[in-house]
Amino acid sequence: MQRLFPPVELPHVDVVITCYNYRAYVEDAIRSVLTQTYRRWNCVIVDDASTDGSAEHIRQLLETIGDRRLRLLARSQHGSQIEAFRDGLAAGNRSFVAFLDADDVWLPNFLAAHVSAHLNSLHSASLSSSDVLLVDRGRVVLSGTYLGLRKQRPGEAPIGVAIPPANQLGEGAGIGYASEHSITYVGPKTYGWIWAPTSSMVFRRGVLEPVLAFPFKVRTGTDYLAATCAHMVAGSLLLPEFLGLYRLHGANISTNSLYAGGHVQHSPANKAKQIALGADVFDYVAANSARLDAINGKGFVSGILAHHVRRFGHLIDDPRIWPLLDRKSRWRRQRKRFARGLRRLFGMASA
Repeated sequence: MQRLFPPVELPHVDVVITCYNYRAYVEDAIRSVLTQTYRRWNCVIVDDASTDGSAEHIRQLLETIGDRRLRLLARSQHGSQIEAFRDGLAAGNRSFVAFLDADDVWLPNFLAAHVSAHLNSLHSASLSSSDVLLVDRGRVVLSGTYLGLRKQRPGEAPIGVAIPPANQLGEGAGIGYASEHSITYVGPKTYGWIWAPTSSMVFRRGVLEPVLAFPFKVRTGTDYLAATCAHMVAGSLLLPEFLGLYRLHGANISTNSLYAGGHVQHSPANKAKQIALGADVFDYVAANSARLDAINGKGFVSGILAHHVRRFGHLIDDPRIWPLLDRKSRWRRQRKRFARGLRRLFGMASA
């Protein structure tokens, strides 16, 4: 790629590491930020009142490293994952924000690849997500991909638009990185989980601030809330290469079972939480319906809510949802409610 002229200033990235009782792993996360080939970053480590000495360990580590781009924000009282995200976001002001869980690790080209993807010449997006290696607590590799990431895979129907390497900003712009892989742009009208977990994501601050400011009820699962709601504005970029390590150590928030291949198996408690997350997303969409329809066109909100009702059937009983559905979706929901009523009626009669 030809070097840009006149020269441009590349964006800085605010990195937020969130830590709660991850003293055994947080140093790996911090040092993986230090190894980034893309040097335009500032990093805040938010310790959510850990009880295992994490905060003091981080404080001593930062003194030893002596890099002014790193700083500790130690909360005096334990809150929640989403509160740690909010504090970390408020601690910076850069246009891009990346979250790194304290038990995960980035590979050296993580930030370079994501910045290059975001500055492509075809589609700008709300967030990006890259593939990860699944590893155990000792960083032994368990899998070479996270199947939940909807990157283009042979034999699967494409869900987005391919952006070739030639359309990604790279070495010629001074990033010091040139991808060999096409990335995938997926527009806001594609619903459902399409990303890898938190530590694979880079957000635009402009879309993230209103999302994290919303009064969600669920205190964990912040990557689901942030990615799902941010995606509704300008879509997502999916990077096919693995750029980080997602550690499965037996005490993850979402899973506590041994990896058995395929999709990561969520714990029963996490599966139950998905219902609460779905309700939170519905609250966000209902509160922002006019803005989202204005951005993406009339009928966008109806499509999102129809998808959520299919996944979380109990939402159809919320009186707020009916006016937001289109006529076809309302008629479909009416038939299902009628059929459900008949099943109850005849079930009671047979009893």
